[in-house]
Amino acid sequence: MVSWPFFAVIAVVLGIAVLVEPHTLARRAITIALVAVLMIVLHTISRAGRPVLASWILVIGLSVIVTQRAWITGGIHAPVAVFYALFIVMAGVLLGVRGGVATAGVCFLGAIVLTVGTAMEWLTSRPGAGSALGGFVFVVLAIGLALVLQTLVTLGPRREGFDVDSVQMIVHNMRSPLQVLMGRLQLLREGVHGESVKEVDAALGGAATLNRMTSSLLDISRLASGRMPVRRSVTDLKALANSVVSAVRILQPARHIAVETRGDSACNCDPELTQRIIENLVGNAIKHTQIEGHVRVFISGSGDRAHIAVNDEGPGVPPEKRARIFEPYSAEGLRTATGYESSGLGLAFCKLAVEAQGGTIRIEDGTLRGNVFVVELPR
Repeated sequence: MVSWPFFAVIAVVLGIAVLVEPHTLARRAITIALVAVLMIVLHTISRAGRPVLASWILVIGLSVIVTQRAWITGGIHAPVAVFYALFIVMAGVLLGVRGGVATAGVCFLGAIVLTVGTAMEWLTSRPGAGSALGGFVFVVLAIGLALVLQTLVTLGPRREGFDVDSVQMIVHNMRSPLQVLMGRLQLLREGVHGESVKEVDAALGGAATLNRMTSSLLDISRLASGRMPVRRSVTDLKALANSVVSAVRILQPARHIAVETRGDSACNCDPELTQRIIENLVGNAIKHTQIEGHVRVFISGSGDRAHIAVNDEGPGVPPEKRARIFEPYSAEGLRTATGYESSGLGLAFCKLAVEAQGGTIRIEDGTLRGNVFVVELPR
């Protein structure tokens, strides 16, 4: 879910670093290439039906890459400890206690290698890096702390379905470095000019995408466990749809998006949840409709039901796969005619948010082509 956005952010950030320090081009290019190869390998293995092996390759591979890059950029130092701790917790979540312990062992061996290399002066020390022993102690303490944290996460009480507390903690831990990254990129953007501005904006976009994905994962877990509050009020669905479409037009003015209304558009629903449903459905339609195509949003209401229908002109979802398209991650690879590949979190959120309000969602054939996602809510 996050491997390719993660790689995109890494690639763009390192590319910007090369603009600032041109003499680091070769070193940073090698780092990008190594991470790219790792992502390709684990993605291929995961798609082949072996996600556990892919998880092992991810955490061990990242640990080895960090160790190797630290060897040629100054040896044992604080950033190494941060990366090692992150990989250990990641391994604990993906693979359990055994995975966390094994990854901690790899990181500990890496710390020994870097410490010996620093002490023996086999590598160039970083300016102000301090003693090799001090760096080693710091890294070992970080590894120990990460082991305790991943054990608490892995061995904590579990409930069937989504473990909301664990997901919330993981998302919080992911958000912190993302917010730091976005803050640094914002500062960097103020000091760059020309083509570099586009590169910084691309990095900010990638970080924002990761942030939205983590938020969607958290919201899905809350909805699935019944812990997402639903605050109903009389809401104009037409106004919500127009607001969503106006925001899209600002970012993509070339898009053809229309809102049509029939009947009474008032509905007693949660306006925030419902707006996010429309945002996800419109965003999904745009991703699967060519730039010259049309996306239509239909709002209607009669009797005790209100309807929201979003019609795209994409390649369409085969009938035999429609039953699973609202499950998390199940949309991956289903509609690739525009080159976009979805994790399916947006549609999973839509289904849970609609059902939390007592409604239903389904997919039908479009009038001319594509598909129509139809939401029915009690008025």
